[in-house]
Amino acid sequence: MKFKNGTSLPAPDGETLTRDYEQARNLGQMRLGQLGLYFPRLTQTVCLPLAALAHVYLRLEDLPVGMGCRRVPVGQYFLMAVLRNGGSYKAALTDRTCGDWALEQLHTLVPELRTGWVPGRD
Repeated sequence: MKFKNGTSLPAPDGETLTRDYEQARNLGQMRLGQLGLYFPRLTQTVCLPLAALAHVYLRLEDLPVGMGCRRVPVGQYFLMAVLRNGGSYKAALTDRTCGDWALEQLHTLVPELRTGWVPGRD
């Protein structure tokens, strides 16, 4: 598996990342491991080391589903990850329960990490 470091911080070697990725919990369009967040893409997997995260929160967006005039908004939860260097990543989650679990685990792994939405920021 090919990994791409999504930050300027050094990432662990490929073998360590592969082991962590295989043990990471699948939350939808991303995985949460002990070493970082993983965003699978077509040709590679973007890895965000936990040390690179400044703030994470959940976002609920209404996505129109259907065809033609019969489009109905359906709520989709996203995990928003804001990096220390100012960048950000967004990944759709399976459901709200996965998002709550992810925030709880991230807070356990990195206690100083800001979690939750803050009005007027990010």
